Amino acid sequence: MIVHAELSCMNCGYELGDIEGERGSRLDQLLFLPTHQGDTLEADHRGRLRCPRCQGRILPQGVTPVKRPIDRNHVSEPRIKQSVTRGLMW
Repeated sequence: MIVHAELSCMNCGYELGDIEGERGSRLDQLLFLPTHQGDTLEADHRGRLRCPRCQGRILPQGVTPVKRPIDRNHVSEPRIKQSVTRGLMW
């Protein structure tokens, strides 16, 4: 069964992104869709996921079965070519 889950840090609340793959798969077999550009899945020596900001534990939230899995060959990461600012532009 292929499942989808959201990943977030139990310690600081950082939202890492989403994963999709067969239940019980190794990290390298999962499709990882990061929320923030450049984030990667990092595991400690015991194989537990760790937060890239605070090294807290990452746990999957809202694990749900997937009827139509994402095709790895057609996933691309968007790139921002210009700087992004908030507030009024003058």
